[in-house]
Amino acid sequence: MKRIIFSFLLIFAISGFTSVNAQCGEELLKQALKEMGDGQYIKDFKVDLKKENKDASVGYVRFSIILNSRSHYMFNVVNGSSNTENVILQLKDGDKLLATNFSKGKLYDKCQVIIGKTKVYNLEFSFKGGVEGCASAVLSLVKQYTAEEMAAQ
Repeated sequence: MKRIIFSFLLIFAISGFTSVNAQCGEELLKQALKEMGDGQYIKDFKVDLKKENKDASVGYVRFSIILNSRSHYMFNVVNGSSNTENVILQLKDGDKLLATNFSKGKLYDKCQVIIGKTKVYNLEFSFKGGVEGCASAVLSLVKQYTAEEMAAQ
């Protein structure tokens, strides 16, 4: 009888852990894809930052991506339901910030950028205060401009 009760408790505990991980997995990506809008899907990013010890902050995760010139891109992010803070997305060209979802003290779930030069850019994700959390982000192409359209902007 003790073995049966122990087996049920073990199965129940394992199923509880898998439901916590589901908050940071495919469901977030599905939601981000739904919120992408009419853009053409390019790539998705999964962010899962965990603390190594209780005294440390988690920092950030960086992805290198190639973006094409004369292209209007949109990034949209979806945060895990257990996050204490929302994810901050920053698109950088070296040290220069090109786009972010954090502006004037407010976090947005989308940001857009028009790229003038084809090259490798850095995409960084972090959480305010260095807390841990998870999120998904989707990069989509909104519009490809002609050289004439770019010159007019």
